[in-house]
Amino acid sequence: MTPTPSDTKNLNDAIRQEYEAELLNISESDDPLDIYDRYVRWTLDAYPSAQATPASQLLPLLERATKIFLTSAQYKNDPRYLKMWIQYIRFFSDTPRETFAFLARQNIGEGLALFYEEFAAWLEGAGRWTQAEEVYKMGIEREARPTPRLLRKFSEFQQRFSQRPEDNNEPSSPALPTVRPALAAKIDPYAAAAPRDPQAPRPNSGVGGTATKSGRQKLTIFSDADSAAPAVTAGRDTKGWENIGSLADRKKENVIEPKPWVGETLKAGGKKSSTKIPVFKDEVCQNFTSPFHANIDDHRTNDCRLRRFVFSLYLISIILKLQTLRNNK
Repeated sequence: MTPTPSDTKNLNDAIRQEYEAELLNISESDDPLDIYDRYVRWTLDAYPSAQATPASQLLPLLERATKIFLTSAQYKNDPRYLKMWIQYIRFFSDTPRETFAFLARQNIGEGLALFYEEFAAWLEGAGRWTQAEEVYKMGIEREARPTPRLLRKFSEFQQRFSQRPEDNNEPSSPALPTVRPALAAKIDPYAAAAPRDPQAPRPNSGVGGTATKSGRQKLTIFSDADSAAPAVTAGRDTKGWENIGSLADRKKENVIEPKPWVGETLKAGGKKSSTKIPVFKDEVCQNFTSPFHANIDDHRTNDCRLRRFVFSLYLISIILKLQTLRNNK
């Protein structure tokens, strides 16, 4: 008898609860990674056609598994742990190249051929052939194991590389982005500034360089040639991100689901105020009389009356000019 979808769901939920109960005592396990490894492999087998769907719950499981062992030195070069990261990149990563770079900075899979094979395969699929070749050579130089398989994969890649069509738009940047030490230095923004000796000479102000006799600062032009070119490494001195975060965190601006606006009403902001805005009244000019009847010599003439009187004279002069023009015609 074929089990119904409801029976399959109940069975999967029961098995999932067993794994979750086993994870509650993970601190007493000799090999904590083994529990997550079996849990992930069961999830992939139980949901063969729905591995990347919410029903399988594979995404939160992989995020938990990869995060909990991120700083564990014993699992840095464990194939099981690296495979969890590879599955996360294949199914859910929105930026695979950045995720591979994150693993390289954390030295995860540094001694495993699988890391270089998967990274190079992704670069090749993205048309980054030169970067893929660089990654293969990097793994061979580090003697990643198993070395014979890595050499065979690299030989197969070289055959495809020689037959590829020419592409002038292929990026020439390194496969693993390097971080300049000046930009990568971790500075504590809350550290108190060191006290300065008031008797010490003041340093030269400006953008670097030495001061001339006139006291003006010479501008120093930065050049990459002044310093040695950084080697393309995994960045042992600079770890980069301490945590890659979850997919939900990286897409948190899209948490609210869209819905139709039919029948929706917008709430008016604020409460209605009963206080009326008073209307301004010019008490000085409210008893204003025509400037033609005003006494100019009156010392009580205020500024408002004077302005209006001048304006009236201006209008009269315009009217007189217009009448003069008509008479001339």
